[in-house]
Amino acid sequence: MAAQARRQAAVQPVPGVRQGDLLLGVGVHRSFDATFPLGALSGDVWSLGRVSLAYGIGDAALITLEGDAWRILSIDRRGEAAIPLDAGVDDGTTADAGDFEVTVSFAPLGGPLGLAGGALVGVRLPNSDERKGLGTNTTDVSLAGLVSWGAPRWRLTGLLGIGILEAPLEGFEQNDVLEYGLEGELALTPDVRVAVGVEGRASTRDVVPLGTGDLAELLVTAEWRPRAWGWDLAISRGLAGERAEWSVGAGVSWAKPRG
Repeated sequence: MAAQARRQAAVQPVPGVRQGDLLLGVGVHRSFDATFPLGALSGDVWSLGRVSLAYGIGDAALITLEGDAWRILSIDRRGEAAIPLDAGVDDGTTADAGDFEVTVSFAPLGGPLGLAGGALVGVRLPNSDERKGLGTNTTDVSLAGLVSWGAPRWRLTGLLGIGILEAPLEGFEQNDVLEYGLEGELALTPDVRVAVGVEGRASTRDVVPLGTGDLAELLVTAEWRPRAWGWDLAISRGLAGERAEWSVGAGVSWAKPRG
């Protein structure tokens, strides 16, 4: 399946990307019972303006930018924070900009159909203020291998690699974790695609620095794109670590028509 990038994907379908493909998207998401260990805060989160930008820098080569423009947490539980928090947290809510991640992925081995392989390099840039309790103010790097198998109506894509996570409380300290992702995508019709995927990371250290622990999430998405404009729905279930118990979201995106 030679599909373009999607706004909400566990693993982008890189082998189906063509040079010049462009996707611009924005959405709203609601997360239930999310946990932020650095500020010891838990509650429900609104993610307003979840931005997605993807551009095909070559055939089977993609650069993406993703992140939340603004997040609002309604605090249900509060523990002892590891850092001093902003005084505004005391009113039961806190809000801040989200971090953004830039990723370059490519699959030069193989083609849109059949087996393909490549790699991924990603950097998460600190855009949030850790005193608001929602971020860690750290820069994290991802290095992974990509494998994909595609057919006319479906594609299975996976990644496996290393995440280099900066420890937010310890200078010159990092946690190297195992990062993984797997997603199956199916075209029900030429205009409708559905996907099921899992993504996360696993620490191999006995003593895990705060803010670098395990994460795992199951993600189900559906997209309707009759023409250039598309609409999507997503639901996710946190499986381990600091992911929200449940998340739901919807968004709209524009994809440059292929010539």
